[in-house]
Amino acid sequence: MKFSIVRSKFLEAIKSVQNIVAGKGSLPIIQNVLIEANGGELRLTTTDLDISIRSTVKCEIEEEGKTTLPVKILANLMVKAPEGAVNVSVDREELAVIRAGSASYRLKGKPEADFPRLNVDEESSEYVMPRQTLQEMLRKTSYAASQDDTRRTLKGVLMSFKDSRLTMVATDGRRLALVEKEMEFPKTAERDIVLPSKAVQELQRSLNGEGDVKINVQASKISFTFGDVEIYSKLMDDVYPNYRQVIPAECAEKIVVDRQLLLNALDRASVMTVDEAHSTKLIFEANRLTVTSAATELGEAKDEVPIKYAGEKIEIMFNPNYVMDPLKAIDDDEISININNGHSPAVIKCSIPFLYVLMPLRIS
Repeated sequence: MKFSIVRSKFLEAIKSVQNIVAGKGSLPIIQNVLIEANGGELRLTTTDLDISIRSTVKCEIEEEGKTTLPVKILANLMVKAPEGAVNVSVDREELAVIRAGSASYRLKGKPEADFPRLNVDEESSEYVMPRQTLQEMLRKTSYAASQDDTRRTLKGVLMSFKDSRLTMVATDGRRLALVEKEMEFPKTAERDIVLPSKAVQELQRSLNGEGDVKINVQASKISFTFGDVEIYSKLMDDVYPNYRQVIPAECAEKIVVDRQLLLNALDRASVMTVDEAHSTKLIFEANRLTVTSAATELGEAKDEVPIKYAGEKIEIMFNPNYVMDPLKAIDDDEISININNGHSPAVIKCSIPFLYVLMPLRIS
């Protein structure tokens, strides 16, 4: 195999796939990138066996072929290489000779036949949406997913294609984030899938720029194709919990507040929440919200925020980070906090089809 490529384009393609590569201790072959040169294109593929990423870039090919090379070493070489043409040749013993400017390197690879294959199921459902929309939906929900390895299903994000819309949900049992977007797809494509956290993280990192993303859902895997990048992931086979039952049917009180003012007040008060044992109290009164945090060994923080509210006084405790997370993820100037009392879940809403349910902490 022999090809020539501009160093910056080669490096960009390598960076787009190297993020999922496991470190030492994993199978040696999946620490490599599969490089395929044919048809005037270079295809780079990496995998950790659960998720695979492929990037395609134009190049000049003198001799078509395939090999695998250590991706992290290859990336470091390209980072340090001077800008200009990079010439790569690989012999039958999988030895790659890389020349960039005055520098040359010899890098030992492994046979492409040892690299895991991407098996494709025949039956699938396909959806198309703007990549920025998918990225935003993930941003507005994924922070609420569980970090607990014992709650495997809740570490993923639910994608529900039903009733001509995509509903995306994440929850850790103490809070729940939900966002919806209208979509066109046939009735036969209605289904629920649970996207693993690795795929969620990689999509959030990679889904930049304009254009659409094509989503192909198969029996046990999913693929996302956008620009020159393809991301393949296994799907979780667990059934997602009935999230609808934790959303309050109605709330007696509605408080309207400036999102940024509330975020700033919570951020200032959270200085006193030095560990999980400490919490922040929100006191809702007529046209005023008082935010307080206290730590016995440290002191107390207090701040006030103007609100639109004319009901009875309500005191409620929350983990301040759990309140700040959705405020950081949405863009509206104003949000509403819907609540019944100091012991029931609160529901945060904004102008888009988004809601966030948060369970209160007990007041001692």
